Amino acid sequence: MKPSAFDYLRAETTQHALDALARGGEGARVLAGGQSLMAVLNMRLAQPQLLIDISRTAELNTVRVEDAHLVVGAAATQGSVEWRATLADEVPLLAMAFPHISHFQIRNRGTVCGSVAHADPSAELPLVLTALGGEVVLRAARRRRVLPAASFFQGMLMTAREPDELVEAVRFPLQRPGRATALPNSPRATAILRWWPARPP
Repeated sequence: MKPSAFDYLRAETTQHALDALARGGEGARVLAGGQSLMAVLNMRLAQPQLLIDISRTAELNTVRVEDAHLVVGAAATQGSVEWRATLADEVPLLAMAFPHISHFQIRNRGTVCGSVAHADPSAELPLVLTALGGEVVLRAARRRRVLPAASFFQGMLMTAREPDELVEAVRFPLQRPGRATALPNSPRATAILRWWPARPP
């Protein structure tokens, strides 16, 4: 099956995308990497009238450290975060999770924010963001708000995003001194459990 007909807009700036979202309302959808959205469109589980492509919006293609968070912009691919040289020190759980996300071709195109916005409960990135107490930055033409991940996700494929809002960025807390991170059943987890003092009764 193929998508139903829609209009296509390539956003040159964030404001360009936000203005289009405000006009399009519930009939508009945002395209970044497309690895989740295109499958939904092909099955006609979503039939937007307008597709707003933000993949070449330079100001959204950012990965930076800010206020004790790793901030990932809406157009930044999963690969660009995965291959960040300092990621294992900044957000080690995120670094450990990336190899479990599909395969490198998908991560080369798919975006971190797109996975979060899709809100698939079986996806790794929403889980990591929630487990770490991360945040989602939502922006509309005339407002911006920041939600804890636990408040943003409202159910399977359901979020608190309003139709005129863009998931502008997600914020992963940086690793703090005295904390350790490991995936279950990994050698690192075994080593941490052996070292970690037993909890008091």
